[in-house]
Amino acid sequence: MLGPVRLERESGAFEPGARREQALLALLAAEARPMSRARLAAMLWPDADEVDARGRMRRLLHELSGHVGHSALVVDRQTVALANDVCAATDLASLRHSLARGLYRTSRDAGEDSLAALEHAARLAAAEFAEGLVLDECDELSAWLQRQRESLRQAREQALAQLITRLEGAQQHERALHHAQDLVAIDALNEAAQRRLIRLYAVVGQPRAALQQFQRCRQILHDELGVEPEGETLLLADEIGARDAAAMTLADNPPSPAAMQFTRSGDVHLAYQVIGAGPLDVLFISGFVSNLEQTWEPGGPAPFFRELASGYRLILYDRRGVGLSDRTVDPADTSVSSADALAVLDAAGSRRALVFAASEGGSIAIRLAVEHPERVAGLALWATLARGTATHDYPWALTAERYERWLDALVAQWGRPAAIDTFAPEQASDPLLQRWWARMLRLGSSPYCMRAVLRTLALSDVRALLPEVRVPTLVLHRTGDRAVRVDAGRHVATSIPGAQWLELAGTAHWWWLGETAPIIDAVKGFAERLVDTVER
Repeated sequence: MLGPVRLERESGAFEPGARREQALLALLAAEARPMSRARLAAMLWPDADEVDARGRMRRLLHELSGHVGHSALVVDRQTVALANDVCAATDLASLRHSLARGLYRTSRDAGEDSLAALEHAARLAAAEFAEGLVLDECDELSAWLQRQRESLRQAREQALAQLITRLEGAQQHERALHHAQDLVAIDALNEAAQRRLIRLYAVVGQPRAALQQFQRCRQILHDELGVEPEGETLLLADEIGARDAAAMTLADNPPSPAAMQFTRSGDVHLAYQVIGAGPLDVLFISGFVSNLEQTWEPGGPAPFFRELASGYRLILYDRRGVGLSDRTVDPADTSVSSADALAVLDAAGSRRALVFAASEGGSIAIRLAVEHPERVAGLALWATLARGTATHDYPWALTAERYERWLDALVAQWGRPAAIDTFAPEQASDPLLQRWWARMLRLGSSPYCMRAVLRTLALSDVRALLPEVRVPTLVLHRTGDRAVRVDAGRHVATSIPGAQWLELAGTAHWWWLGETAPIIDAVKGFAERLVDTVER
């Protein structure tokens, strides 16, 4: 029924040449129920008298039975229907089934099966119902055909809109972009659909295409309706234009990080950089993924690090398994990682440093402070948890099962801005940040290596070391952090003797996003208090 009316058998396809044969098949397939013979006759031959129309109906059913097979039609004196198995085998029935599988799911049930069903429905609904069938002399039938075609168009719009929403929620923006293009093609005057397309172009890193789409939208609204785009559309275009201009400025003035250097910890080579100068060394230990070159690209923490290096000697490095360091997949517990950090300090010529650690890097910093307090002037811990997974007495992390599911989802999205709405909920739609994070994942590790790194982190547990920390400690955390719960940070702060706790407003797990001035001020103020205790 979708496209020209035709029957397909194993032996081949048959397209009825008679318009009323096509119309009858279309009526029976779409209605999917017994229909009155008298009613059908009146629709197909509106100008004939009742006796003549019934006679023509008998001849049509006889001819059609010869074409489709007697078993395909269920005919009695009063009604006509398609046999159930034939009706269920139509592409129209397949469309309805796919819509039911795709549309009527809760967001929790809307997995890949639901998305595939919606995509199948959208493909089917792209065809015209009973394409080419015209019976101008049959007003009621023509109106019925028009309703079917409009219903098909609306079904496709609904399927595409649902697809875009769900794919955006799953961070599958390029896949969503394809469907947004199809949605706008159905009705270019649908300004809400135009906005979604404009936004998705920007999200996938095509700001110029987004702005060009905005101009096309503006032109068609002017030509067809004589109106300007809505305020929401204008604001979106302004935001994309401003971000694109900022990105171009950054591209014209690329960062100039310090030279890359390498040292060894056992058999593993570690990449590191030293930036800035000052009365105190600051060693930064990153979370689960890093790449020293990507660190300095637009969208990342470069401004934060430059600010920190303006008054201190900042030491950055890629941990084993990630970035420019050796891509080892050997298990590296916090003892091994602590030894790596010590090797970097030695290579950089640092006798004693403030260790500033983020997220999973915090457990490494804690072990380093306990095992080598003579090398650690103080600890600044950002969004740190003491154990990788939850236990009955540590509820502030993911359970092992949920952690494994999270890891599977992260690896499945590797190379795209995976889990960005967890790490930066309020900034997740920023195309510059999305490009930076997707590239960081691609350059930071491979899916295979990352599984090894994150499974090792899941086993980390430094709770027993917390009371043994004897160096000054500052613990910082944002209240709305989705990646590491704020209670995990409070636990670290209360378990380390004399630790200073600083709870900040915000949701971003990444320290360089949101309101950063309080973080810079707190770390710099803490560093100032340590300067007198350090002799370089």
